[in-house]
Amino acid sequence: MKLSKNFTLDELIVTSTSGSNIPPGIHKEKLLYTANYLLQPIRDKWGPVVVNSGYRSQAVNTAIGGSSTSQHCKGEAADIRTPTADLWEVYLWILDNLSFGQCIYEEKGVAKWIHISLPRVDKPNQQALLFKDGKYTNYKEA
Repeated sequence: MKLSKNFTLDELIVTSTSGSNIPPGIHKEKLLYTANYLLQPIRDKWGPVVVNSGYRSQAVNTAIGGSSTSQHCKGEAADIRTPTADLWEVYLWILDNLSFGQCIYEEKGVAKWIHISLPRVDKPNQQALLFKDGKYTNYKEA
């Protein structure tokens, strides 16, 4: 199922964790928004975008140790890499050009990715964070 010009449902539900990872209808709708309002603009500006983690069923989220309140479980978030563009530059561009709930530049060992989520109704939005050495910091305070 095509969600946007360059993204499919299969790309946003892929997982290497065992267990079902098929989203219910409302979460598919949120994945449509995630693809069109977050991922597609990044793809249009920077080229290929690889989704490391999009939607996560509760079973998959639990298996990887994800937060019980993760927007991934609602189809509202994705962890991405950009194989042909500098990830830090992409992160800074997102902060200046997209509306989001959280945008987190994450590093774990040599792995680097960006977590981006749809805006939220009941929590702060435009939250720009860094995650390194197991610790979150506000981008503006780093």
